Amino acid sequence: MSTTTARVFDLPALPPVLPAFARAALSASRKVGSPVEIPQWTVRVPSLGFDRQHVAAYNALCGISRADQVAMTYPQVLATPLYLNLMTRPGFPLPLMGLVHVGNRIEARRELRIDENFDVAVSLGASREVRAGLELDLIISFNELGGDAIWQATMTLLRRGVKRQGEPSSRPPAAAPVSDAGIAQYVAIRAPEDIGRRYARISQDFNPIHLHAASAKLFGFKRAIAHGLWTKARVLAELSPRLAQAPRRFDVQFRQPLLLPGRATLRHTPNAGGLDFSLVEANGSKVHLSGTLR
Repeated sequence: MSTTTARVFDLPALPPVLPAFARAALSASRKVGSPVEIPQWTVRVPSLGFDRQHVAAYNALCGISRADQVAMTYPQVLATPLYLNLMTRPGFPLPLMGLVHVGNRIEARRELRIDENFDVAVSLGASREVRAGLELDLIISFNELGGDAIWQATMTLLRRGVKRQGEPSSRPPAAAPVSDAGIAQYVAIRAPEDIGRRYARISQDFNPIHLHAASAKLFGFKRAIAHGLWTKARVLAELSPRLAQAPRRFDVQFRQPLLLPGRATLRHTPNAGGLDFSLVEANGSKVHLSGTLR
């Protein structure tokens, strides 16, 4: 059982990201002990609002039609400085550069309005052993001022080859890729070579695996890879107009990277109240991501 004391770090505003990336770079070569104990930390910012120009730029990059719409995927981008700040604090046991984003779930009680303010919190959640190593959930919440959560995302991160402190836990099985080609519909998705750099300027996530082929090769990739959250937003832009109402839950499992430049095919089928989908290679069988939107 963990003996770590829960801690809450209150910030007056979103912190700058460059110091976090400097700390991440310095910790990249640090060896990870085993087992790993994840601290019970939360970082919070009160009364955070939306910038209309930033929202519009994000929507244009991701293919979302309305410039003033707070897309279901946008709050997670706005919270990027907070989770970078949380995971690069002294005492966090895992190097940020060694974490792989393997799953992402968003739940919303309603659509967020561009003129609203929210109390925002990012917390280190459950961790579990899996075959590949250690998974960690990062919980991002947008709450009504002084009230309950309206929007929440769970980022599942993987550190290969390490174990957690305490008993293993489990998570629900991942959604299987859409396989019924007879009833599926198809949408072509194009990922330009510079999309990682363009997305980084908006999201402030300057992970080198997304920026240039040369920097991605340092981490074992043939070319730069599309950011998973940009790819998820592109899926949302294509699929949400096909639903009868605004979606309330959006689950994605990231499977194989989409190399840049790249082309893929979004394959989707109806389910109870929503859509199952897979993003697959345009000329192959590799699955980049799969999930459900409802």
